[in-house]
Amino acid sequence: MRILSSLLLSALALAASVTAGCAASAVPSEPTLVRVIMADDWASAPAVREVIDEFEREHDRVRVQVQAVPFSQIPDLVASAQRLEQPYDLAHWHAFAAAAAGLATPLDERWEEAGLRAGDFLPGAVEDVTWLGARYGVPLDTNALVLLADEHMLEAARLKPEDLATPQGFRAAAEAVTASGAASWMMPVSTSSWQAYGWIRALGGEVVEVDSRTGRPTFTFDDPATVTALEYLVELATSEFTPPPYGPDFAADAVQAFVNGDTAVHATGSWDLRVVARNATRDLDLRVLPLPQQDPERPVTVLGGSSLFLPQGAGQPELAFALALRLTDDEVAVRLATEEGRLPARVRVFRDPVFTDDPLLSDFVPRLSDARVMPLIAYPDIAQAFSEALNAVITGRQEAAEAMAGLQDHAEAWLATRPAG
Repeated sequence: MRILSSLLLSALALAASVTAGCAASAVPSEPTLVRVIMADDWASAPAVREVIDEFEREHDRVRVQVQAVPFSQIPDLVASAQRLEQPYDLAHWHAFAAAAAGLATPLDERWEEAGLRAGDFLPGAVEDVTWLGARYGVPLDTNALVLLADEHMLEAARLKPEDLATPQGFRAAAEAVTASGAASWMMPVSTSSWQAYGWIRALGGEVVEVDSRTGRPTFTFDDPATVTALEYLVELATSEFTPPPYGPDFAADAVQAFVNGDTAVHATGSWDLRVVARNATRDLDLRVLPLPQQDPERPVTVLGGSSLFLPQGAGQPELAFALALRLTDDEVAVRLATEEGRLPARVRVFRDPVFTDDPLLSDFVPRLSDARVMPLIAYPDIAQAFSEALNAVITGRQEAAEAMAGLQDHAEAWLATRPAG
């Protein structure tokens, strides 16, 4: 009898153990979280949301948490998350600058495993993910600073697009446009440092050279070519051929002036192509032209666009990189171009009819090969100082040579405090 009771107790204990085990296994485990930080206008794009939804469906128990913030705030938030030991898994910004700040993880091995090749992308897009010879991200989109011109207005002033090819020709064209009454002004000049850098490059100047082996910068703000380029912009901004300078926050005003016919030319990126065409209240004959160039046979400009990178310490690097590949897929790139005006970084995507059948986009695409990143982004303290000095110059509060000489001294003093290697 005691033996039977003992056996019965053992059986009951085993059953209870099994029941408890089943109950424990029935408790759902927490999903794997992939933390992403993106620019707010990207995070809200339907194509991006659909990629993320599909990614979650394909990866059981994976949830993608997207934090949408202004683009300029991303590097500070990534750095703050690292200090708190709560790093993001995937971030959207300029991978080369993130690498320069110690925020990004090298991805050369992942590039090789995924079959990514530099030759598949536009040169500027590769620059945007490369630091000291290593890849630190995946190119997401590209853009470039160009001139958007109304050819009807040029014709009214007896001008052809090629008359705007050089700085001297552009100024003469500005005089002809206003003298003919075709438009009130030729073009507004912006205080945007990004736009100014495009003009500086086109007119033969540069603001910084970076040692590709050490990352050590050599600042060239006071280089005569750079100063001359800024003096040219000031001459335009203070002439009767242009309205008062536009600040970056008033870019919409510059677009509206062009749409209304107040200006004949608008310096911009591809994002304004559809805006202008959609809002036009008059007959427009739009042309995409390079900036006036020191050497029109070899045009150059500034790159726009962005990339995706894996922050240092990312807890889900495999999933994050897989998501980056999905977000940069060819089909997604075409949708982003169609719906958001974001141009692809991968060369083969431009063979899609979306680009080849659109006269404006097919005019715009060749300018992308001329575009290079603004390397000053890798040195945010000096980039901010450049922006402030530029504003003082364009608005007439300081002479270009004086402002750039002061900025050069400031940059060299800053550099003296940095490690040599």
